[in-house]
Amino acid sequence: MIFSTDFSPLLEDFDKSERLTMAAILKYFENAGSRHSDAAGDSAIKVSETLGVAWVLTDWKVCVKDFPRYGQKIKVETWSEGLVSPFGTSRNYHLYADGNLAVEGTSKWVRFDIRAGRPIKVEADLLDRYGPEPGKKVFGGEKLAKISLPETFEAETKIQLRRSDFDFNNHVHNLNYYDFALEALPAKAAAAFKNARISYKTALKEGDNAIAKYAAVDGKSVVAIYAANADGEAGALACAVEVW
Repeated sequence: MIFSTDFSPLLEDFDKSERLTMAAILKYFENAGSRHSDAAGDSAIKVSETLGVAWVLTDWKVCVKDFPRYGQKIKVETWSEGLVSPFGTSRNYHLYADGNLAVEGTSKWVRFDIRAGRPIKVEADLLDRYGPEPGKKVFGGEKLAKISLPETFEAETKIQLRRSDFDFNNHVHNLNYYDFALEALPAKAAAAFKNARISYKTALKEGDNAIAKYAAVDGKSVVAIYAANADGEAGALACAVEVW
């Protein structure tokens, strides 16, 4: 099942060149997936509260062919590929601007028991409600490459977490890690990229702070986001972001 939904962009979704930002694209993709879940009877907040189960996002890859412009009509198509492991699935995306394909994306999700703190098997009847499209791929069906972190970084930025960074699961919301990475990028790198790869490792929780470390690697900009330990130094890796 290809789930299609329209979006009405807001002024805040554009940069000074009237281009839709990568943050807005990620937001539209996330909300398109959420609307698909609602249509499948798998509402994220309701299922989390009643069953203690959630889909946990582990990876993104988004590539922009042409940034949508202010005033264009935005439509997102999204679909599940079906099981990619006993515990997870992939969800793909196409974003159209005035009917033209502008952005492609893919994401990986794991079904997670919040109370037990572990992945659980995806029930076949649950996934069937999404109407998987295993033959419809993006990026030629290639597997997501691992983000390689350098041994040393060029700069680091301390991130003070705010209450508004946390979502209904009491974790830092997944899209906010991208915002943290953007803060750590040099201005020139932040203005030039069209592609993003994000990999989530350990959720930042209430009471944490973060450190974002930047390096240029093989023509790409890499930011590693760590939880800050009691001494204010980098602890566990929370998220890796690569843009180019």
